[in-house]
Amino acid sequence: MRALLWVVMAVLCVAGTAHAADAFSGNGPIPVRNFQPVQLIFLNLPFERARVQPRGGLELHMESAESNEIATNQDELNAVLKFETNRTVFGGSVGVTDRLQLGLDVPFVSRYGGFLDPFIDAIESATGTTNPERRLFPQNSFGAFQIRRGRTTLFHGGVQYMELGDVWGSAKYALWDQPDWPLVSLRAAVKAPTGRAGATFGSGKPDVGAGVAAEQQFLPWLVAYGNFDVIYPTGPITPARLTLNPFLIETVAGEARLWRQLSFLLQQELYTSPLHGLGTRLLNGTAVEMTAGFKLAVGPMLVQFGVIDNVSPVATTADFSVLLRLSYRRS
Repeated sequence: MRALLWVVMAVLCVAGTAHAADAFSGNGPIPVRNFQPVQLIFLNLPFERARVQPRGGLELHMESAESNEIATNQDELNAVLKFETNRTVFGGSVGVTDRLQLGLDVPFVSRYGGFLDPFIDAIESATGTTNPERRLFPQNSFGAFQIRRGRTTLFHGGVQYMELGDVWGSAKYALWDQPDWPLVSLRAAVKAPTGRAGATFGSGKPDVGAGVAAEQQFLPWLVAYGNFDVIYPTGPITPARLTLNPFLIETVAGEARLWRQLSFLLQQELYTSPLHGLGTRLLNGTAVEMTAGFKLAVGPMLVQFGVIDNVSPVATTADFSVLLRLSYRRS
């Protein structure tokens, strides 16, 4: 943690002395969501800025997130999760009016042994935070994805590549846009049950969600963002007929300009879980993540890269994730 603080202080010092000849209004937060393999089956509104596409504006994106998961449980549930998940999304949004934009995202999910284990082991060894569960499996192996309660299988899956997940559509409306005040937008989304529920690529039910997004430029080189969302998943799901609760997503971030259109982001995300009454830190509880990353804008192209780490004692988010997103924007 002390090393992270030193890095943040150094970045802010560089940002504070960055050339400010060109206007900087930020490029938005890194669009993270909860990448834990069970939570992936529910609708999440990814972290985004409040600004909407202008009338006729177009944004197309390709996003790939690689998440490492290792967890075992022998209490209320018999569970073993050891694999990596890749979630690749193709999507976009269009400005319908100067205040309203509509979007569509199509995700594809892969599960396999992955490649992040050696990197994570090296970091944990250097920081003295080694997870003993990692010693139970060979590096970069697909160990298992199985969660049972008694004789009933709740969630399971095998090695699979580019399986269609649950497609979702979104809308964002600019509610408040006044000089010297935060920009505030309302947003909503609906998820269609297009993913295969039997292999935990979808919940098998539609979900809906709504929230608010805000952003404010505090300094010529610093923009802050915040989202607050409520998701209403529909159930019951799985052969155990699990009922679901509404869940919350809270995210905040700061974007500091480093040089021209290169910026650094530091974010915090909080997720509650729709699953309840299972008595396990794997599926119940509130998780907190920290994300650090960079954005680079080159003409109409935007490159976003982020590293996401679960800093909470529960396993309702993935252990560690990296995200890369490429976007094309046309006003």
